[in-house]
Amino acid sequence: IITMLEVLIMENLFAWKPEIRELIDYKRFTEYTPIQREAIPVILSGKDVVGISQTGTGKSHAFILPVLQMIDTTKNQIQAVITAPTRELANQLYHQVIEINQFAPEYRIKLISSGKDRQRMIDELSVQPHIVVGTIGRLKDLFVDEAILRLDKAKILVVDEADMTLEMGFIEEVDELCGRLSKDL
Repeated sequence: IITMLEVLIMENLFAWKPEIRELIDYKRFTEYTPIQREAIPVILSGKDVVGISQTGTGKSHAFILPVLQMIDTTKNQIQAVITAPTRELANQLYHQVIEINQFAPEYRIKLISSGKDRQRMIDELSVQPHIVVGTIGRLKDLFVDEAILRLDKAKILVVDEADMTLEMGFIEEVDELCGRLSKDL
């Protein structure tokens, strides 16, 4: 359970990067939802989080905002991997994450999913992004099978809709992907 002190630190004392503050203002977020109040401080402290909340409660921004906060845009490597079980969900997440580019174009974010021209996607990866958002199968394909994506340096992994990911039978792909990521993930 989050303490009142943690709420005060998060809402009044914690300094979001200016571009994230601009994104928060642009989105007209005026208060944190319960899932955000619980998850954000824990994520920012570097601990693992399992979050469960109803649709429409701000789950995505509960991990998107701290992920953006932790990205170092001066590093030329993938630092965060956000997975989704379907390309529709990956696309939705990508559009939420890419909004930061209105305020900070230096964030390099790529969508990796089926339904996109494969060769074009590979060509665009000649410069590795800071954040990849994608489907488990395509991420595994480009990282494990073909070594085009360099996910091995990533320090952050988000498995969005983990229940659906497991129900759809992607446990082996998630396990194989995780087994090859940084040891201090």
